[in-house]
Amino acid sequence: MNSLLPVAGALCVVLGLAACGVQDGGGGDHYLPAEQRVRSLALPFDEYTLSPFEMRTLDHAEDLLVRDCMRGHGMDWQVLPAPEEEGTDPAHRRRYGVIEMEVAEQYGYGAPPGAADEVLVEETREDRLTLLATEHRAAHGSEGETGCLEEAAGDITAGVPGIDYDLLNSYIHTSFEASQSAPPVVDAFSAWSACMADRGFDYPTPPEASADERWTDGEGDPSTEETEVATADVACKEDASVVEVWREAEAAVQEGLIEEHPEDFALFAQVRQIRLETARTVLERFGP
Repeated sequence: MNSLLPVAGALCVVLGLAACGVQDGGGGDHYLPAEQRVRSLALPFDEYTLSPFEMRTLDHAEDLLVRDCMRGHGMDWQVLPAPEEEGTDPAHRRRYGVIEMEVAEQYGYGAPPGAADEVLVEETREDRLTLLATEHRAAHGSEGETGCLEEAAGDITAGVPGIDYDLLNSYIHTSFEASQSAPPVVDAFSAWSACMADRGFDYPTPPEASADERWTDGEGDPSTEETEVATADVACKEDASVVEVWREAEAAVQEGLIEEHPEDFALFAQVRQIRLETARTVLERFGP
């Protein structure tokens, strides 16, 4: 479920628990690039929000500013890696639950492992918890002095109007919830449920299958039963055209919200544009 939040962690609040999770292992240890049809999933709110790739790009740009500042103090700074779009999950990969057969077969309802650079991002952030005292002061500042992290954050957000992120979150949540009540989606869910029943699984809707408490611990390899249900889920979504119908219904809700609240969405678009332009400027300044 999509994003325009200042930090990556907040993205998962907007997108929902199943939408973004980076796993270190589980049923395997290699990144599975999203299928092209998944990458092509688009919604009207995409023009007003930041994708995971764009958020990672902003993080990288901000880190370049931190490194420049730290070097001014005679210290180095390990920059978070520049993301590759094909190696970053698209915004809607898990918005409608598990929709890729290979993911279902290997990880059931769990999130597949993150790409190698995402793992490096986490390792880099962990390393920063053990900075030397002088490095910590330069990065975080001390009494009466601004640190490089705060300075870079100020530079990367300069000129960005303030917006109500809770309001944006509420629009995203509303569109997702309202879409499930649209008659075409109700019919698609019903067809999906009948398809699942033919395979021996009793679930009224796809969200109820993914939320089954038997596979919510997220630890270790998925059970055989979980992968069986998940693969049936994917197959039945394809049979009933669930993703296509659901996306179309949600797109209609989002278009309605945009028309009803033009000033809010104009501001969301402005913030997105400024933030991306700032990131591009920083990247051009420091080069590859």
